[in-house]
Amino acid sequence: MKRIKFYQTFSVIIILTMVVQVISLLRTTALATHFGISNEMDAFNFANTAMVCLINIMGPSVATVLIPFLAKMKNNHEHRNVLNSYITAVLGITYVVLLLYFLGGSIYFYGFGQGDGFSFQTLTFLLTFILGIAQYTRLISAIQTAFLQMDGKFVVVKLAALVSALLSYIYIIFTPDISIIEAAICIGLSYVVECTLLIFSNRNEQYKYQAKFKWKHPEFRNLMKLTLPVTLSSVIYQVTVILPNILARFFGEGYISTMVYANQIISIMQTLIIINLISMLYPTLTRSFNKNIAEAKEKLIYFINGSNILVIPMISGMIMLSGIVIKLLFERGNFTHESTIIVWQFLIFLSLALPFVVVREFLFKAFYSMGDTKTPVKNSLIVIVIQIIFLVIGSFTIGVYAIMLSPLLAAIISVALGYRDLRKTIGLTLRSMVRQHMIIIMNSLIMCASIWGAMKLIHINNMLIDLLIYIGIGVIVYGLCVLLTQRKYIYYFLNNNKNNL
Repeated sequence: MKRIKFYQTFSVIIILTMVVQVISLLRTTALATHFGISNEMDAFNFANTAMVCLINIMGPSVATVLIPFLAKMKNNHEHRNVLNSYITAVLGITYVVLLLYFLGGSIYFYGFGQGDGFSFQTLTFLLTFILGIAQYTRLISAIQTAFLQMDGKFVVVKLAALVSALLSYIYIIFTPDISIIEAAICIGLSYVVECTLLIFSNRNEQYKYQAKFKWKHPEFRNLMKLTLPVTLSSVIYQVTVILPNILARFFGEGYISTMVYANQIISIMQTLIIINLISMLYPTLTRSFNKNIAEAKEKLIYFINGSNILVIPMISGMIMLSGIVIKLLFERGNFTHESTIIVWQFLIFLSLALPFVVVREFLFKAFYSMGDTKTPVKNSLIVIVIQIIFLVIGSFTIGVYAIMLSPLLAAIISVALGYRDLRKTIGLTLRSMVRQHMIIIMNSLIMCASIWGAMKLIHINNMLIDLLIYIGIGVIVYGLCVLLTQRKYIYYFLNNNKNNL
Protein backbone atom coordinates (compact mmCIF):
# COMPACT_ATOMS: atom_id res chain seq x y z
CA MET A 1 0.00 0.00 0.00
CA LYS A 2 1.44 3.38 -1.00
CA ARG A 3 2.17 5.82 1.80
CA ILE A 4 -0.35 8.49 0.72
CA LYS A 5 -3.09 5.93 0.17
CA PHE A 6 -2.34 4.41 3.57
CA TYR A 7 -2.81 7.68 5.44
CA GLN A 8 -5.90 8.58 3.42
CA THR A 9 -7.42 5.22 4.21
CA PHE A 10 -6.43 5.46 7.85
CA SER A 11 -8.02 8.91 8.12
CA VAL A 12 -11.31 7.59 6.72
CA ILE A 13 -11.15 4.59 9.05
CA ILE A 14 -10.52 6.84 12.05
CA ILE A 15 -13.58 8.92 11.18
CA LEU A 16 -15.79 5.89 10.62
CA THR A 17 -14.50 4.22 13.77
CA MET A 18 -15.19 7.36 15.77
CA VAL A 19 -18.76 7.47 14.45
CA VAL A 20 -19.27 3.77 15.25
CA GLN A 21 -17.85 4.18 18.74
CA VAL A 22 -19.98 7.25 19.41
CA ILE A 23 -23.12 5.41 18.30
CA SER A 24 -22.17 2.39 20.45
CA LEU A 25 -21.57 4.70 23.38
CA LEU A 26 -24.91 6.41 22.83
CA ARG A 27 -26.53 2.97 22.75
CA THR A 28 -24.92 2.14 26.08
CA THR A 29 -26.07 5.53 27.38
CA ALA A 30 -29.64 4.70 26.37
CA LEU A 31 -29.42 1.35 28.17
CA ALA A 32 -27.93 3.07 31.24
CA THR A 33 -30.84 5.50 31.28
CA HIS A 34 -33.29 2.58 31.17
CA PHE A 35 -31.53 0.23 33.59
CA GLY A 36 -28.85 2.23 35.47
CA ILE A 37 -26.57 -0.13 37.43
CA SER A 38 -29.39 -2.53 38.28
CA ASN A 39 -29.48 -6.32 38.51
CA GLU A 40 -30.87 -6.48 34.98
CA MET A 41 -27.95 -4.51 33.60
CA ASP A 42 -25.50 -6.58 35.64
CA ALA A 43 -27.03 -9.76 34.19
CA PHE A 44 -26.81 -8.41 30.65
CA ASN A 45 -23.19 -7.28 31.01
CA PHE A 46 -22.10 -10.47 32.77
CA ALA A 47 -23.79 -12.61 30.09
CA ASN A 48 -22.15 -10.64 27.30
CA THR A 49 -18.72 -10.84 28.93
CA ALA A 50 -19.12 -14.58 29.51
CA MET A 51 -20.03 -15.20 25.87
CA VAL A 52 -17.20 -13.02 24.59
CA CYS A 53 -14.83 -15.08 26.74
CA LEU A 54 -16.25 -18.37 25.46
CA ILE A 55 -16.07 -17.37 21.80
CA ASN A 56 -12.60 -15.93 22.31
CA ILE A 57 -11.24 -19.33 23.23
CA MET A 58 -10.69 -19.78 19.49
CA GLY A 59 -11.16 -16.16 18.41
CA PRO A 60 -7.54 -14.95 18.83
CA SER A 61 -6.36 -17.55 16.32
CA VAL A 62 -7.96 -15.45 13.58
CA ALA A 63 -5.47 -12.63 14.15
CA THR A 64 -2.43 -14.58 15.32
CA VAL A 65 -2.54 -17.63 13.02
CA LEU A 66 -4.94 -16.97 10.16
CA ILE A 67 -3.63 -13.55 9.05
CA PRO A 68 0.06 -14.66 8.80
CA PHE A 69 -1.13 -17.65 6.73
CA LEU A 70 -3.16 -15.35 4.46
CA ALA A 71 -0.10 -13.10 4.02
CA LYS A 72 1.88 -15.95 2.44
CA MET A 73 -1.03 -17.94 0.99
CA LYS A 74 -0.96 -18.79 -2.71
CA ASN A 75 -4.11 -18.61 -4.78
CA ASN A 76 -4.30 -22.27 -5.64
CA HIS A 77 -6.64 -25.15 -4.89
CA GLU A 78 -4.37 -26.71 -2.25
CA HIS A 79 -3.98 -23.57 -0.15
CA ARG A 80 -7.68 -22.76 -0.44
CA ASN A 81 -8.48 -26.21 0.92
CA VAL A 82 -6.10 -25.67 3.84
CA LEU A 83 -7.65 -22.28 4.57
CA ASN A 84 -11.21 -23.59 4.50
CA SER A 85 -10.30 -26.65 6.57
CA TYR A 86 -8.78 -24.39 9.22
CA ILE A 87 -11.83 -22.11 9.29
CA THR A 88 -14.07 -25.17 9.55
CA ALA A 89 -12.04 -26.38 12.52
CA VAL A 90 -12.18 -22.99 14.30
CA LEU A 91 -15.92 -22.59 13.75
CA GLY A 92 -16.63 -26.23 14.56
CA ILE A 93 -14.69 -26.28 17.84
CA THR A 94 -16.34 -23.03 18.96
CA TYR A 95 -19.78 -24.37 18.03
CA VAL A 96 -19.24 -27.54 20.07
CA VAL A 97 -18.05 -25.55 23.11
CA LEU A 98 -21.06 -23.25 22.82
CA LEU A 99 -23.45 -26.20 22.43
CA LEU A 100 -22.03 -27.99 25.49
CA TYR A 101 -22.43 -24.82 27.54
CA PHE A 102 -26.06 -24.39 26.53
CA LEU A 103 -26.87 -28.07 27.10
CA GLY A 104 -25.25 -28.05 30.53
CA GLY A 105 -26.93 -24.79 31.49
CA SER A 106 -30.33 -25.95 30.29
CA ILE A 107 -30.12 -29.15 32.32
CA TYR A 108 -29.02 -27.26 35.42
CA PHE A 109 -31.53 -24.41 35.26
CA TYR A 110 -34.54 -26.19 33.83
CA GLY A 111 -33.95 -29.92 34.26
CA PHE A 112 -33.19 -29.61 38.00
CA GLY A 113 -35.65 -26.81 38.67
CA GLN A 114 -32.96 -24.20 39.33
CA GLY A 115 -34.70 -21.82 36.95
CA ASP A 116 -37.80 -21.35 39.09
CA GLY A 117 -38.60 -17.67 39.22
CA PHE A 118 -36.60 -15.00 37.39
CA SER A 119 -33.49 -14.77 39.51
CA PHE A 120 -30.26 -13.06 38.57
CA GLN A 121 -28.72 -16.43 37.63
CA THR A 122 -31.67 -17.49 35.48
CA LEU A 123 -31.84 -14.15 33.68
CA THR A 124 -28.10 -14.26 33.09
CA PHE A 125 -28.30 -17.74 31.52
CA LEU A 126 -31.18 -16.72 29.26
CA LEU A 127 -29.21 -13.71 28.10
CA THR A 128 -26.11 -15.85 27.47
CA PHE A 129 -28.18 -17.95 25.07
CA ILE A 130 -29.14 -14.87 23.06
CA LEU A 131 -25.75 -13.18 23.24
CA GLY A 132 -23.86 -16.44 22.65
CA ILE A 133 -25.46 -16.77 19.23
CA ALA A 134 -24.64 -13.12 18.60
CA GLN A 135 -20.99 -13.55 19.55
CA TYR A 136 -20.68 -16.66 17.36
CA THR A 137 -21.85 -14.48 14.48
CA ARG A 138 -19.11 -12.00 15.40
CA LEU A 139 -16.52 -14.79 15.11
CA ILE A 140 -17.66 -15.33 11.53
CA SER A 141 -17.44 -11.57 11.02
CA ALA A 142 -13.85 -11.59 12.35
CA ILE A 143 -12.88 -14.18 9.74
CA GLN A 144 -14.53 -12.18 6.97
CA THR A 145 -12.81 -9.06 8.29
CA ALA A 146 -9.42 -10.79 8.00
CA PHE A 147 -10.17 -11.59 4.35
CA LEU A 148 -11.24 -8.04 3.57
CA GLN A 149 -8.21 -6.56 5.35
CA MET A 150 -5.87 -8.68 3.24
CA ASP A 151 -7.56 -7.15 0.18
CA GLY A 152 -7.13 -3.67 1.67
CA LYS A 153 -10.90 -3.21 2.14
CA PHE A 154 -10.63 -1.60 5.56
CA VAL A 155 -13.34 0.99 4.89
CA VAL A 156 -15.93 -1.65 3.98
CA VAL A 157 -15.40 -3.32 7.36
CA LYS A 158 -16.10 -0.06 9.19
CA LEU A 159 -19.17 0.71 7.06
CA ALA A 160 -20.67 -2.66 7.98
CA ALA A 161 -20.02 -1.96 11.67
CA LEU A 162 -21.60 1.50 11.28
CA VAL A 163 -24.82 0.11 9.80
CA SER A 164 -24.99 -2.54 12.54
CA ALA A 165 -24.50 -0.08 15.40
CA LEU A 166 -26.91 2.47 13.94
CA LEU A 167 -29.76 -0.01 13.48
CA SER A 168 -29.58 -1.29 17.06
CA TYR A 169 -29.30 2.25 18.49
CA ILE A 170 -32.32 3.49 16.55
CA TYR A 171 -34.44 0.59 17.77
CA ILE A 172 -33.43 1.07 21.43
CA ILE A 173 -34.08 4.83 21.54
CA PHE A 174 -37.46 4.45 19.84
CA THR A 175 -38.60 1.72 22.23
CA PRO A 176 -39.20 3.57 25.53
CA ASP A 177 -40.24 0.52 27.59
CA ILE A 178 -37.69 -1.89 26.19
CA SER A 179 -36.90 -4.98 28.27
CA ILE A 180 -33.37 -6.24 28.79
CA ILE A 181 -34.14 -9.40 26.79
CA GLU A 182 -35.49 -7.34 23.91
CA ALA A 183 -32.36 -5.19 24.02
CA ALA A 184 -30.17 -8.32 23.84
CA ILE A 185 -32.11 -9.65 20.84
CA CYS A 186 -31.84 -6.27 19.12
CA ILE A 187 -28.07 -6.09 19.57
CA GLY A 188 -27.68 -9.72 18.53
CA LEU A 189 -29.60 -9.14 15.29
CA SER A 190 -27.42 -6.11 14.54
CA TYR A 191 -24.38 -8.41 14.60
CA VAL A 192 -26.12 -10.70 12.11
CA VAL A 193 -26.64 -7.72 9.81
CA GLU A 194 -22.94 -6.80 10.10
CA CYS A 195 -21.87 -10.36 9.32
CA THR A 196 -24.15 -10.54 6.29
CA LEU A 197 -22.77 -7.29 4.89
CA LEU A 198 -19.19 -8.49 5.32
CA ILE A 199 -19.90 -11.79 3.56
CA PHE A 200 -21.45 -10.00 0.59
CA SER A 201 -18.51 -7.56 0.49
CA ASN A 202 -15.98 -10.38 0.08
CA ARG A 203 -15.81 -10.95 -3.66
CA ASN A 204 -12.34 -12.45 -3.74
CA GLU A 205 -12.66 -16.07 -4.90
CA GLN A 206 -9.44 -16.90 -3.05
CA TYR A 207 -11.22 -16.26 0.25
CA LYS A 208 -14.63 -17.75 -0.50
CA TYR A 209 -15.43 -20.13 2.33
CA GLN A 210 -16.55 -23.70 1.68
CA ALA A 211 -16.57 -26.34 4.39
CA LYS A 212 -13.52 -28.57 3.92
CA PHE A 213 -12.10 -31.35 6.07
CA LYS A 214 -8.51 -31.83 4.89
CA TRP A 215 -7.37 -32.75 8.39
CA LYS A 216 -4.33 -34.73 7.22
CA HIS A 217 -2.74 -31.98 5.14
CA PRO A 218 0.67 -31.01 6.63
CA GLU A 219 -0.05 -27.27 6.34
CA PHE A 220 -3.36 -27.65 8.16
CA ARG A 221 -1.66 -29.60 10.93
CA ASN A 222 0.99 -26.91 11.21
CA LEU A 223 -1.72 -24.26 11.58
CA MET A 224 -3.37 -26.29 14.32
CA LYS A 225 -0.03 -26.69 16.10
CA LEU A 226 0.33 -22.90 16.05
CA THR A 227 -3.25 -22.56 17.26
CA LEU A 228 -2.93 -24.85 20.28
CA PRO A 229 -0.65 -22.59 22.38
CA VAL A 230 -2.70 -19.53 21.37
CA THR A 231 -5.88 -21.32 22.44
CA LEU A 232 -4.34 -22.43 25.73
CA SER A 233 -3.24 -18.88 26.45
CA SER A 234 -6.66 -17.59 25.48
CA VAL A 235 -8.46 -20.02 27.79
CA ILE A 236 -6.42 -18.89 30.76
CA TYR A 237 -6.66 -15.24 29.72
CA GLN A 238 -10.46 -15.48 29.62
CA VAL A 239 -10.29 -16.47 33.29
CA THR A 240 -8.73 -13.08 34.03
CA VAL A 241 -11.53 -11.42 32.06
CA ILE A 242 -14.43 -13.22 33.72
CA LEU A 243 -12.92 -13.37 37.22
CA PRO A 244 -13.17 -9.60 37.86
CA ASN A 245 -16.85 -9.78 36.88
CA ILE A 246 -17.46 -12.62 39.33
CA LEU A 247 -15.60 -10.78 42.08
CA ALA A 248 -17.37 -7.51 41.26
CA ARG A 249 -20.70 -9.22 41.82
CA PHE A 250 -19.59 -10.13 45.34
CA PHE A 251 -18.95 -6.46 46.10
CA GLY A 252 -22.59 -5.71 45.42
CA GLU A 253 -25.16 -4.81 42.82
CA GLY A 254 -24.01 -2.54 40.00
CA TYR A 255 -20.24 -3.09 39.99
CA ILE A 256 -20.35 -5.26 36.86
CA SER A 257 -22.24 -2.57 34.99
CA THR A 258 -19.87 0.07 36.36
CA MET A 259 -16.89 -1.75 34.83
CA VAL A 260 -18.70 -2.08 31.53
CA TYR A 261 -19.60 1.61 31.37
CA ALA A 262 -15.96 2.54 32.05
CA ASN A 263 -14.76 0.03 29.46
CA GLN A 264 -17.22 1.44 26.93
CA ILE A 265 -15.58 4.85 27.18
CA ILE A 266 -12.07 3.38 27.11
CA SER A 267 -12.92 1.22 24.11
CA ILE A 268 -13.40 4.36 22.02
CA MET A 269 -9.71 5.15 22.37
CA GLN A 270 -8.70 1.51 22.21
CA THR A 271 -10.64 0.82 19.03
CA LEU A 272 -9.97 4.21 17.49
CA ILE A 273 -6.21 3.99 17.72
CA ILE A 274 -4.88 0.66 18.95
CA ILE A 275 -7.05 -1.87 17.13
CA ASN A 276 -7.20 0.11 13.87
CA LEU A 277 -3.45 0.74 13.77
CA ILE A 278 -2.51 -2.82 14.65
CA SER A 279 -4.98 -4.34 12.19
CA MET A 280 -3.58 -2.15 9.40
CA LEU A 281 0.10 -2.40 10.35
CA TYR A 282 0.23 -6.09 11.29
CA PRO A 283 0.36 -7.37 7.67
CA THR A 284 3.13 -4.81 6.95
CA LEU A 285 5.04 -5.90 10.04
CA THR A 286 4.67 -9.57 9.08
CA ARG A 287 6.06 -8.96 5.60
CA SER A 288 8.95 -6.91 7.03
CA PHE A 289 9.98 -9.69 9.42
CA ASN A 290 9.86 -12.14 6.54
CA LYS A 291 12.24 -9.94 4.51
CA ASN A 292 14.63 -8.05 6.76
CA ILE A 293 14.92 -8.21 10.56
CA ALA A 294 16.78 -4.91 10.88
CA GLU A 295 14.13 -3.02 8.92
CA ALA A 296 11.37 -4.82 10.85
CA LYS A 297 12.87 -3.77 14.20
CA GLU A 298 12.99 -0.17 13.07
CA LYS A 299 9.39 -0.28 11.90
CA LEU A 300 8.30 -1.91 15.15
CA ILE A 301 9.73 0.97 17.21
CA TYR A 302 8.21 3.59 14.95
CA PHE A 303 4.81 1.91 15.04
CA ILE A 304 4.89 1.86 18.85
CA ASN A 305 6.01 5.49 19.13
CA GLY A 306 3.55 6.70 16.52
CA SER A 307 0.65 4.96 18.25
CA ASN A 308 1.45 6.28 21.72
CA ILE A 309 1.95 9.83 20.42
CA LEU A 310 -1.82 9.63 19.96
CA VAL A 311 -2.79 7.37 22.87
CA ILE A 312 -0.94 9.02 25.78
CA PRO A 313 -2.38 12.53 25.30
CA MET A 314 -5.83 11.03 24.78
CA ILE A 315 -5.76 9.18 28.08
CA SER A 316 -4.24 12.20 29.82
CA GLY A 317 -7.11 14.33 28.62
CA MET A 318 -9.59 11.60 29.53
CA ILE A 319 -8.33 11.50 33.12
CA MET A 320 -8.69 15.28 33.36
CA LEU A 321 -12.14 15.45 31.79
CA SER A 322 -13.69 12.05 32.53
CA GLY A 323 -15.92 13.42 35.29
CA ILE A 324 -17.60 15.79 32.85
CA VAL A 325 -17.78 13.11 30.15
CA ILE A 326 -19.49 10.58 32.43
CA LYS A 327 -22.01 13.17 33.65
CA LEU A 328 -22.87 14.13 30.09
CA LEU A 329 -23.21 10.55 28.91
CA PHE A 330 -24.83 8.67 31.75
CA GLU A 331 -26.03 10.79 34.67
CA ARG A 332 -29.76 10.73 34.06
CA GLY A 333 -32.70 8.45 34.72
CA ASN A 334 -31.61 5.51 36.88
CA PHE A 335 -27.93 6.49 36.66
CA THR A 336 -27.09 8.56 39.77
CA HIS A 337 -24.20 10.83 40.79
CA GLU A 338 -22.84 8.04 43.02
CA SER A 339 -22.68 5.83 39.93
CA THR A 340 -20.69 8.55 38.15
CA ILE A 341 -18.04 8.57 40.89
CA ILE A 342 -17.54 4.79 40.74
CA VAL A 343 -17.32 4.76 36.93
CA TRP A 344 -14.78 7.64 37.11
CA GLN A 345 -12.55 5.61 39.44
CA PHE A 346 -12.61 2.59 37.14
CA LEU A 347 -11.94 4.82 34.15
CA ILE A 348 -8.73 6.31 35.57
CA PHE A 349 -7.06 2.95 36.21
CA LEU A 350 -8.20 1.47 32.88
CA SER A 351 -6.82 4.52 31.06
CA LEU A 352 -3.38 4.17 32.63
CA ALA A 353 -3.01 0.66 31.16
CA LEU A 354 -3.54 1.68 27.52
CA PRO A 355 0.00 2.89 26.60
CA PHE A 356 1.40 -0.39 27.93
CA VAL A 357 -1.27 -2.29 25.97
CA VAL A 358 -0.01 -0.59 22.79
CA VAL A 359 3.56 -1.70 23.45
CA ARG A 360 2.47 -5.20 24.48
CA GLU A 361 0.36 -5.74 21.38
CA PHE A 362 3.13 -4.70 19.00
CA LEU A 363 5.75 -6.78 20.82
CA PHE A 364 3.53 -9.84 20.70
CA LYS A 365 2.70 -9.22 17.05
CA ALA A 366 6.44 -9.22 16.33
CA PHE A 367 6.64 -12.79 17.68
CA TYR A 368 3.60 -13.85 15.67
CA SER A 369 5.12 -12.27 12.55
CA MET A 370 8.13 -14.55 12.98
CA GLY A 371 5.88 -17.60 13.38
CA ASP A 372 6.58 -17.83 17.13
CA THR A 373 3.33 -18.38 19.04
CA LYS A 374 4.94 -20.17 21.98
CA THR A 375 6.80 -17.21 23.50
CA PRO A 376 3.74 -14.92 23.77
CA VAL A 377 1.77 -17.82 25.21
CA LYS A 378 4.46 -18.55 27.79
CA ASN A 379 4.59 -14.92 28.81
CA SER A 380 0.81 -14.65 28.87
CA LEU A 381 0.58 -17.65 31.19
CA ILE A 382 3.04 -16.03 33.61
CA VAL A 383 1.11 -12.75 33.53
CA ILE A 384 -2.25 -14.45 33.92
CA VAL A 385 -1.13 -16.47 36.94
CA ILE A 386 0.23 -13.31 38.59
CA GLN A 387 -2.97 -11.43 37.74
CA ILE A 388 -5.23 -14.14 39.17
CA ILE A 389 -3.20 -14.27 42.39
CA PHE A 390 -3.33 -10.48 42.64
CA LEU A 391 -7.10 -10.42 42.05
CA VAL A 392 -7.84 -13.09 44.65
CA ILE A 393 -5.54 -11.71 47.35
CA GLY A 394 -6.26 -8.08 46.48
CA SER A 395 -10.02 -8.59 46.72
CA PHE A 396 -9.59 -9.39 50.41
CA THR A 397 -7.04 -6.65 51.14
CA ILE A 398 -7.79 -3.61 48.99
CA GLY A 399 -11.29 -4.57 47.85
CA VAL A 400 -12.65 -3.38 44.52
CA TYR A 401 -9.41 -1.48 43.79
CA ALA A 402 -7.81 -4.84 42.99
CA ILE A 403 -10.16 -5.12 40.02
CA MET A 404 -9.29 -1.59 38.92
CA LEU A 405 -5.52 -2.15 39.17
CA SER A 406 -5.25 -5.64 37.63
CA PRO A 407 -5.29 -4.56 33.92
CA LEU A 408 -2.49 -2.06 34.55
CA LEU A 409 -0.40 -4.63 36.41
CA ALA A 410 -0.91 -7.23 33.68
CA ALA A 411 0.02 -4.82 30.88
CA ILE A 412 3.24 -3.68 32.59
CA ILE A 413 4.42 -7.25 33.28
CA SER A 414 3.56 -8.30 29.70
CA VAL A 415 5.67 -5.48 28.26
CA ALA A 416 8.61 -6.39 30.49
CA LEU A 417 8.51 -10.07 29.53
CA GLY A 418 7.92 -9.38 25.82
CA TYR A 419 10.85 -6.97 25.64
CA ARG A 420 13.11 -9.38 27.51
CA ASP A 421 12.47 -12.17 24.99
CA LEU A 422 12.61 -9.98 21.87
CA ARG A 423 15.94 -8.60 23.05
CA LYS A 424 17.28 -12.15 23.25
CA THR A 425 15.74 -13.17 19.92
CA ILE A 426 16.47 -10.24 17.59
CA GLY A 427 18.52 -7.85 19.72
CA LEU A 428 15.70 -5.34 20.10
CA THR A 429 16.55 -2.24 22.16
CA LEU A 430 14.01 0.29 23.41
CA ARG A 431 16.29 3.24 24.23
CA SER A 432 14.91 5.45 21.46
CA MET A 433 11.36 4.42 22.37
CA VAL A 434 11.85 5.32 26.02
CA ARG A 435 13.32 8.69 25.05
CA GLN A 436 10.41 9.48 22.75
CA HIS A 437 7.90 8.38 25.39
CA MET A 438 9.43 10.71 27.96
CA ILE A 439 8.89 13.57 25.51
CA ILE A 440 5.31 12.42 24.89
CA ILE A 441 4.62 12.35 28.62
CA MET A 442 6.13 15.81 29.09
CA ASN A 443 3.99 17.21 26.27
CA SER A 444 0.91 15.52 27.71
CA LEU A 445 1.56 17.04 31.15
CA ILE A 446 1.83 20.50 29.60
CA MET A 447 -1.47 19.83 27.82
CA CYS A 448 -3.08 18.75 31.12
CA ALA A 449 -1.86 21.92 32.82
CA SER A 450 -3.47 24.02 30.10
CA ILE A 451 -6.74 22.11 30.46
CA TRP A 452 -6.66 22.53 34.24
CA GLY A 453 -6.13 26.26 33.84
CA ALA A 454 -9.00 26.46 31.36
CA MET A 455 -11.28 24.57 33.75
CA LYS A 456 -10.52 27.13 36.46
CA LEU A 457 -11.09 30.17 34.26
CA ILE A 458 -13.71 29.22 31.67
CA HIS A 459 -17.32 28.36 32.58
CA ILE A 460 -20.02 28.90 29.95
CA ASN A 461 -22.69 27.25 32.14
CA ASN A 462 -23.15 24.63 29.46
CA MET A 463 -21.31 21.41 30.23
CA LEU A 464 -21.04 20.29 26.59
CA ILE A 465 -19.66 23.63 25.38
CA ASP A 466 -17.24 23.76 28.32
CA LEU A 467 -16.03 20.26 27.46
CA LEU A 468 -15.50 21.13 23.79
CA ILE A 469 -13.55 24.26 24.75
CA TYR A 470 -11.30 22.29 27.13
CA ILE A 471 -10.68 19.62 24.49
CA GLY A 472 -9.92 22.26 21.84
CA ILE A 473 -7.41 24.01 24.11
CA GLY A 474 -5.76 20.67 24.94
CA VAL A 475 -5.47 19.66 21.26
CA ILE A 476 -3.93 23.02 20.28
CA VAL A 477 -1.41 23.02 23.14
CA TYR A 478 -0.38 19.40 22.57
CA GLY A 479 -0.09 19.96 18.82
CA LEU A 480 2.23 22.91 19.38
CA CYS A 481 4.33 20.88 21.83
CA VAL A 482 4.72 18.09 19.28
CA LEU A 483 5.74 20.57 16.58
CA LEU A 484 8.38 22.00 18.92
CA THR A 485 9.80 18.76 20.32
CA GLN A 486 9.04 15.90 17.90
CA ARG A 487 8.72 17.54 14.50
CA LYS A 488 11.70 15.73 13.01
CA TYR A 489 10.50 12.44 14.38
CA ILE A 490 6.96 12.91 13.04
CA TYR A 491 8.33 13.93 9.64
CA TYR A 492 10.52 10.84 9.52
CA PHE A 493 7.67 8.58 10.63
CA LEU A 494 5.36 9.88 7.91
CA ASN A 495 7.75 10.44 5.00
CA ASN A 496 10.94 8.39 5.28
CA ASN A 497 11.24 6.34 2.16
CA LYS A 498 13.02 3.55 3.93
CA ASN A 499 9.91 3.00 6.02
CA ASN A 500 7.49 3.60 3.18
CA LEU A 501 4.29 1.76 3.96
